[in-house]
Parts: sequence; C-alpha cells; structure tokens
Amino acid sequence: MQYRRIFFTLAAMLCAAAAIAQTVDNPVVMTVAGKDITRAEFEYSYNKNTDVEGVVEQKSVSEYAEMFVNYKLKVTAAERLRKDTLSSFQREFRQCRDMQLTPYLFVMTFVDSVGRSVYQQTVERIGGKDLLLCRHILLPLKQNADEATKTAVAARADSLYTALQGGANFEELVTQYSADYGTVKQGGQLPWMGPGMVFKEFEDAAYQLSPTEISKPVLSPVGYHIIRMDARKQMEPYEELREDIFAALKQQGIEGAAAQSMINRLMRERQCTREEVMDSVLAVRVKADPNLQYLVQEYYDGLLLYEVAKEEVWDKAANDEKGLAAVYAADKKKYAWAQPRFKGFVYFAKDKAAEKRVKAFLKKADNESEEWRSQLKATINKDSTVVVVMGPYLVKQGENKAVDKLVFGTGEGRTLKDYPLTGVVGKKIKQPSSYRDVKAIVQEDYQNQLETAWVEQLRKQFPHTIYQGVLGTVNKH
Repeated sequence: MQYRRIFFTLAAMLCAAAAIAQTVDNPVVMTVAGKDITRAEFEYSYNKNTDVEGVVEQKSVSEYAEMFVNYKLKVTAAERLRKDTLSSFQREFRQCRDMQLTPYLFVMTFVDSVGRSVYQQTVERIGGKDLLLCRHILLPLKQNADEATKTAVAARADSLYTALQGGANFEELVTQYSADYGTVKQGGQLPWMGPGMVFKEFEDAAYQLSPTEISKPVLSPVGYHIIRMDARKQMEPYEELREDIFAALKQQGIEGAAAQSMINRLMRERQCTREEVMDSVLAVRVKADPNLQYLVQEYYDGLLLYEVAKEEVWDKAANDEKGLAAVYAADKKKYAWAQPRFKGFVYFAKDKAAEKRVKAFLKKADNESEEWRSQLKATINKDSTVVVVMGPYLVKQGENKAVDKLVFGTGEGRTLKDYPLTGVVGKKIKQPSSYRDVKAIVQEDYQNQLETAWVEQLRKQFPHTIYQGVLGTVNKH
C-alpha cells in the first residue's frame, strides 16, 4: 500500500509541476463556465481544425475563439445534464482514451512469449514433417453429381494430366481450367501448408511428391486436383520467423492484449483500479507530450457534444412535425423547385392481370409509410412475385431512367427481365406540396435555427470571457 501511495503522489506532483509551468508558459486564453482554457489547448484545436486540406473557409483566430466558446458551452450543458454519467458515454470514452495509451503499455516480452507459444504449437502440429509449397488445378465436382457428370469431369482431369505429362504449361492450364479463382492469377499457387491444413486426400497425395513433380488427378470432397510440388522445407527456427509471427499477431490484436496484461499486472502490484492505472499513465505521458492531454480532452468533449446535440437539436428537428411545417411555411420560395418532379412509384408486372391489380393497389398506398411493402407481399405477391415495385420516388428529369421515359418522355427507359409491363402510379408536380417533399433541406434549416437559439441561451446562462491580450499571442509566442 505504501508503494501505491508513493506512486500516485508522484503522479500528482507531475500534474502540479505541469500546472505551475502552465501559468508561466501557457497562460489562460479564455474562461468558460468557470473553467480555464489554456492557450496551448486552444492552439491545438485551432491549428488542427483550420489546417485541414480542402477547408473552404479558413477562420481567423478571433472567429475561431467565438466558435470555441460555443463548443465549450455545449460541453458544459452536457455535463450539467450529467451526460458524462451515461454508461454508453463512459464506455466509448474509455475506448478512445485507452486506444491512445495502449502503445505506452505495450510490452514486447509479452508478445514474444505468445509468439513462441504459437510457434511451438505449430511445430507440434507438423510433427517433424516438411512444409509444402504447391500449385493446383481444380476441376469442381459436387458430391451428389450424377454418374455422367462424374465420368465427364474425371475424363477432363485425365486429359489435363496427360497434356502436362506431354509438356503443357501448368500455369496456362490453370488459367484456362482451374475453378479455384482465388489462386488462378497466381498460377494456382497455394500458401505454404503442413499437416491438417487441407483435405486429407490432397495432403496425402502432396506429401508423396518431390519438387517439380506433378500428381495424377486427386479426388477430394470439392472435386479433382492436379497438384504440382514447387518446394519442400523444414520449418525454420523461431528467430527467423519472429517478425512474420509478430505481424500476424498484430493483425489479431496482440498489442491490445499485451497492454491489458500490463494493466492487470499494475492493478495487482499497486492494488488499484483499472481507471487509476490509466489515469496515472496518462498523467505521466502528458508530461512528455502535452498534446496527448488535449487529444484525450477532445475525445471527451466530442462524445459529450454528440450526446447533448442529439437531444437538444437533431432529434428535436427530426421529430417536430409542427416545427418543420412552420419553417417551410415561413419561406416557401426558398424551397421552390426550378424543375417539376415525379412523385410516386414505378412498377414492373408479369402480365396484364398483375398490372391491373398493382395499379389499383398503389393508388391507395401511403407514400409516407413503409407498410405498403408488407401489404404488397401479403396480397399481390402472396404465392409468387408477379410484380416488382420501386419507390416511392420524388425525382426530377434525369434522375431515374424509367421515370424519364414514362413521365418526362425522354431516354430509353428501363426494363426488368421476366416483367415485360412497366408503368408508373403517381403524379408530376411543379412545386412541393408540403415540407415533406423537401424534408432534408427543411430539417437542416430547422436544426440550424434550434442550434442558434440554444447557443444564445447558453451564452446567457453561463459566464464566459476571452482574454484578448493572450488571444493575440496565439501562434506568435
């Protein structure tokens, strides 16, 4: 326990030392809702977000400072609503933070021990046999094939083997005849293999071959194989394969497992929680790389901002039908179309009777609901699919081939195999009939209105100050 106290006292001293240095070399550039924001944190965010390739509008430091205040006010609102206590938030934040700290907890001795274990298991599985490097030509044959098919495939395999014995090029025959499409471009080349890695019939035949030797056709559960042995070797010592084994383990997440092993060891040794371990690692690493602190803070703020914005803006705008209608009604000219649209369905029918039924059905279908799909299947397409319906659409000329032909009288239209009759049910409209016809644009505008009002309310609710003298030194000290 004494060791644990010493360890966490050291971490606290490092944080305190960083705070003292901060007041001298890293002054406070703004205060938002009682929290000080240092110049370094602001610079980190400003430089990261205004130095992105393709940004249309570069913000000045002063403009960005106002945006940053708004950003921090939203985070404050999320904290006051206790969004940081949500299990979903805590889980995601820990994952983001730990992803950044994993490299500092990675211990190579752990990976090496796992690598040696994998190597030893492989050696035991091989049992002293060679590793084989083979090519093959596969002629597929289903196990339930009739006798005529079996005879034909066997004869083709024999003829290919005869051709190879006569000097035919193996890789050329692979390209022409092999059905193992994953290896065709490699001339039928398979990875190095050992016992238990392929069909027993294939393995038994392959181990009888010498380098450059070609087998007679071998029947396995998937068909006939003609195998060429390219090389044989004994498995190399661990030291020669070490890097390849590490690369394979890395793809399987060994770094995370190694870090977790170290975390578990520290928890045992220091008798502390996982969070205490990660906090102490972060405190020590921040001393060497201050930007790590700001990156973790960015994850924290960003996840909180998502939680609160979803509740205060996005969900409200998506679900407030009256609000959306009001936004649309306030400026219908803004949402007017320069070209008419077709609003409705496109159908493809097998015969006249099916066409008559689907037209009557679609005239009563609700464009705003998805229930018509299940109703169509339960009625017209109950026993078999006699009609295919696409839509509902709201498209202008040039956006749908079938609509172009059937509604706007242009283009070649669209056909569907086995469904010779094509038509539309709906109407051509010159302008939106309600906000629903332009909902995506209206919803975006409503979101902007809600966010603007929200930020204004937050600016009144929480005190905030930008220290212009310090702001003037951003990127100039």
